[in-house]
Amino acid sequence: MDAEVRHVDKGGGTIPLKHGDIKARNMSPMTMVFKAKDPAMLARVKTGDKVKFKAAMVGQDVMVTELRVVK
Repeated sequence: MDAEVRHVDKGGGTIPLKHGDIKARNMSPMTMVFKAKDPAMLARVKTGDKVKFKAAMVGQDVMVTELRVVK
């Protein structure tokens, strides 16, 4: 999915992403805070970066499982 990084919370291990339509989850475009499955991935992004990401339900949390900057 495509998104824009709104903030990076390395200490909390979360990343708010402004994403587009997520048809598989019937979600409209919005800004949503995700937990990072691997907090080390947050070191590779900064506020304002355009990214592609994958997310999955892990227990009760929606977690970012993959994250990469789009140039």
